[in-house]
Amino acid sequence: MTDKNALPPVPIKSRKPDVFTKSIIVFATLVGVLLVILRGSGLVRPFSIPTSAMAPTISAGDLIVMENFSYLRREPQRGDLAVFKTDGIPSLRAGSNFVKRVAGIPGDRVRIADGKLFVNGKHLPLRNESGEIAYLEPRHVLGYNQATYVDITVPQGHYYVLGDNQPDSLDSRYWGFVPANNMIGKATGCVWPPRRFRSID
Repeated sequence: MTDKNALPPVPIKSRKPDVFTKSIIVFATLVGVLLVILRGSGLVRPFSIPTSAMAPTISAGDLIVMENFSYLRREPQRGDLAVFKTDGIPSLRAGSNFVKRVAGIPGDRVRIADGKLFVNGKHLPLRNESGEIAYLEPRHVLGYNQATYVDITVPQGHYYVLGDNQPDSLDSRYWGFVPANNMIGKATGCVWPPRRFRSID
């Protein structure tokens, strides 16, 4: 039996995305395409971090993003989080990539004493999110009994780099300098895990 008083069914209309939603979709698509292009060109690259040598700035398990725009227009600067190849660096296995903080540029006289970094005779504090990085007396690290390069001049065409988590960082204090040609780019952000998504410097 049909109810004569029942209203006729109302046809369901599909809701079209509003202008804002469309804009977001278009923007996300363009960003995705741009990232693919940049990744293909090598100007933007992701790197997975296996150790805590750069903690707390970068922790083990972080996925970071490196860009190469900066080093196309300028040389690496003190304080940069530089990504570099290990090829040709004594005591390091070739074919790997490291990320460290640039502490000395070509021609700098670098000295580490009393937990502080001195460059060209002046105290030059490097900082991360925890404040000034203290360079305490080095200890046995990964087969190295002592830090050798703690009072030395950086050769032309090379850089002196340090880890933020200095007690557990294998860096220029132990194996020396990074050739300029080994510099790949500058680490700029952490994209994974989600709780650590942020820019880094």
